[in-house]
Amino acid sequence: MFERIFILGIVSIILILLQKKFKTGKIINSFQLPGNIKIENSSLPTILYFWTEQCVQCKTSQKPVLNNLKGENNNFNLVDVNAIEQKDISSLFNIRTVPSTIIFSKDGKSKFINNGFANETELNAQLNSVLRT
Repeated sequence: MFERIFILGIVSIILILLQKKFKTGKIINSFQLPGNIKIENSSLPTILYFWTEQCVQCKTSQKPVLNNLKGENNNFNLVDVNAIEQKDISSLFNIRTVPSTIIFSKDGKSKFINNGFANETELNAQLNSVLRT
């Protein structure tokens, strides 16, 4: 019995560490914002928001957070990308889960990726970091 609990504990720790590693962070290999994506203002950072119709968390959690952030600041471009309908863009960035967000600097280089839900605090901190550079 003790052995099973011990193994379960180790597996849990590994999963938590992996989740933190892949959840959010700077992108090491910077991607360029594709030219076929229309943005409102090229002098502002851009958030690509990957979603699907079937994703409940996209509609009920991530989209409201992004809309709230956009309403408060309006200092970034927000581009919605349907991950199923726009597979070329999704595969370019290796999007495997929705919701996902990628934050690009003013010069069109990717700076942050969030695989899964990103709360308003995380996104705001990432945007502020991009705006400072």
